[in-house]
Amino acid sequence: MDSKYRIRRAGSSHDVGKLHDHYDKIFLPEEVGAFCETIFSHLPGMKNERWFIADEEETGEIASAFALIPWTWEMAGARLKVAEMGIVGTGEGHRKKGLMRLLYREFDATLAEEGFDLAVVQGIPGFYRRFGYYYSIPLEPHIDISLHQVPDLADDDSYEFRLAEEGDIPFLLAEDERYRRSNFISAFRDEAHWKYLLTYGQRAGCSSQFWIMEARKTEEKRYFRIPLQRFGAGLIVSEISEGISDDALTNLFAFCKKMCAERNKPYIRLNLAKESTAAKTAISFGASVGSPYAWQIKIPDKIKFLTKIAPVLEARLKESSLVGFSETLRLDLYREQIDLDWSEGKLESVTPGKGEECEKTFFIPEDLFIPLVLGHRTWRELQYTRPDIFPAMMYVGPGVDSASDKTVRLIDALFPAERSWVYEQY
Repeated sequence: MDSKYRIRRAGSSHDVGKLHDHYDKIFLPEEVGAFCETIFSHLPGMKNERWFIADEEETGEIASAFALIPWTWEMAGARLKVAEMGIVGTGEGHRKKGLMRLLYREFDATLAEEGFDLAVVQGIPGFYRRFGYYYSIPLEPHIDISLHQVPDLADDDSYEFRLAEEGDIPFLLAEDERYRRSNFISAFRDEAHWKYLLTYGQRAGCSSQFWIMEARKTEEKRYFRIPLQRFGAGLIVSEISEGISDDALTNLFAFCKKMCAERNKPYIRLNLAKESTAAKTAISFGASVGSPYAWQIKIPDKIKFLTKIAPVLEARLKESSLVGFSETLRLDLYREQIDLDWSEGKLESVTPGKGEECEKTFFIPEDLFIPLVLGHRTWRELQYTRPDIFPAMMYVGPGVDSASDKTVRLIDALFPAERSWVYEQY
């Protein structure tokens, strides 16, 4: 790398303006500079040292920068400490000089120092694989509803629609709890995050409207979210209450149809889990479903992660035919091995492979480990295009040995595909 650059962290509020200008030079007319300033100053959990910066020595201007944005995710009730590599931007004259690789070294060290369970990116396709990130949780499915598929809003005003206020936070927290119960992996947002979303978050370049709808004749009360500045021409709806009734959802879509007319939007786009009530209802209307993108995810410490989710794995095993299992299951990642030592259905330890042969061994390339353990795909789905993921006995052939091998049943029980969806915290 050219020695004319200096790698550092943000030091004070003085850096806010410099970062704002840096991102505006790269991204305008997108308001990434304003978004950066709001995140820097107000997002819960942000610190100055979580901004990674490469300065040009001669001018002092920022050449490249990104942020470690802290999240809390849940996995079947277990809280995960998550670091998003976000707001990534390198000035045009400073690209292809290795700046991102140097900044990422700092970021990677921070993941270890602060004990993050996952690192995640929403970024451009293909680029982050070199840093160990692999597609693992659905993102941006593009469920598009044509306006002719939606009825007009009824004249009886059976539902009242209003913008959410800070006084609605207890209700929104309860709705979040219902959302988390419906997903294997989900985002945890506390009162501070909801206060941010309804106040400072309204100033950012990625601001959203949060709407409350209440039935006039019943006690049903629901909410939905409409981002104001996102990609695409449609009116985006990125959150809808879980468990919403069919009548309420039809009225919600009708309200959005009216909003499309007011805002000159040609269709409604749901950015929701395809398994959600709202998405399934829209698909029954005839909505088109695009191929989803996905979060790019890295697990900094595989052994630590598997140890942390031991209660999840134990609960799954308890519900399987292998309840009370007491042996070692080895995950062979080709470059490393991980042994899961079980005793009477309890995961006693997760350790590096001990070297000797292990009867129950499952081979899995490193890039498929993350989508498997996070429930993005079953091993059979992954094997469809990748025959290098398989239980050790699979290619031996039929017979007593392969029939008695429990590896397939263990992997099926421990790592099924799950519904996951992550709501944004900004």
